[in-house]
Amino acid sequence: MGGAERNALKRAAAEAAVQLVEQDMVVGLGSGSTAAFAVEALARRHHEGLRVLGIPTSERTMAQAIAAGMPLTSFAEHRRIDLTIDGADEVERGTLNLIKGLGGALLREKIVAAASRRLAIIVDGTKLVHRLGMRTAVPVEVVAFGLEATRRSLEVLGAAVRLRTSGTGEPFVTDGGNRILDCEFGPINDPARLEARVKHVVGVVESGLFIGRADPVLVADPTGVHRLQSARSHRGGPPILVIMGISGSGKSTVAEKLAERLGWPFEEGDKLHPEINIAKMHAGIPLTDADRQPWLQRVAAWIDAQRASKQPGIITCSALKRAYRQVIVGGRAEVRLVYLRGGLNLVAQHLAGRKGHFMPATLLRSQIDALEEPDPSEEPLTIDAGSPPDRIAEEVIALLSASAIASPSGCS
Repeated sequence: MGGAERNALKRAAAEAAVQLVEQDMVVGLGSGSTAAFAVEALARRHHEGLRVLGIPTSERTMAQAIAAGMPLTSFAEHRRIDLTIDGADEVERGTLNLIKGLGGALLREKIVAAASRRLAIIVDGTKLVHRLGMRTAVPVEVVAFGLEATRRSLEVLGAAVRLRTSGTGEPFVTDGGNRILDCEFGPINDPARLEARVKHVVGVVESGLFIGRADPVLVADPTGVHRLQSARSHRGGPPILVIMGISGSGKSTVAEKLAERLGWPFEEGDKLHPEINIAKMHAGIPLTDADRQPWLQRVAAWIDAQRASKQPGIITCSALKRAYRQVIVGGRAEVRLVYLRGGLNLVAQHLAGRKGHFMPATLLRSQIDALEEPDPSEEPLTIDAGSPPDRIAEEVIALLSASAIASPSGCS
């Protein structure tokens, strides 16, 4: 693909993103070649009568906006941004996790993204990857003092690290006066954990891993501009997934895979059982409905805490009977059941290989006898428990993204 063709795709994605801007919005203005097309289009809409204020993410973007006659503001006047439009260096399919910062403005870009109600990302199709890190290093902004020690700490995390330089061969200096270390990790299986580990290194200011922030991503390719929705937009808000099924169906493993990919909080529901329940199961005594009520209330309380903070979440819970699911789901529109459906032989195999769990395999029959499979009215995401956990996680993410609620943008 030639430069002119790629620029045409970037411009098409930028034009689509700018259609998301409404009257009297405060808009974050991204950095880089793709975002520059968005600033240009937004300035044109402003001159046509759209009232809008911009907060730029870099000195270069500020200069472009001023030259185009865009009115600007700052965090001193507006603490929250309605919408930010920016580019990305890699977009992970399904999760919409990002790598940003090859243009050198990652700290300001992340500050603006964190203050934004929505972050619209515009890219051409070459930026889509199956795993972050497949094509691009992770930029890490660091302070100049002690840079060598910081570099060594990042190498301990498994990165091949190089100091970014400018065209003159001198170290590249960010708008904040810092340096950038480009860190090659290879394909990243758990980007949320890596982001946390990198941020924990003394001397690191910020990393170019943007986890769970993008919504939507507008992708331009030769067939048009396509809109990818985040799983966080499921039914218009952050979902809470209840991974359900009989013991041994793989609930915890699948939940962990989902948490790795999405960066969402995960709670092991079995840990919420009262001690008396755990003692009974250790002894091979099946729990009664009355035994389960305090446990279900604790599961519901965890779900409600996530809902109150408007955050997504993942929790495991066998949820064998519809009456149990009424306690933890009820009228909570954000909650979605993920039912791992598996037969006796499959689950018995899983249980045989499981160590350290308090529920013995002898209780498997009691679980199967108690199971009331969710019916269509409960809208479960029913998935074969015999599939590999990575594949199950991919399927869940795809289903959530497909059911996300999008506002009109003129994209396919």
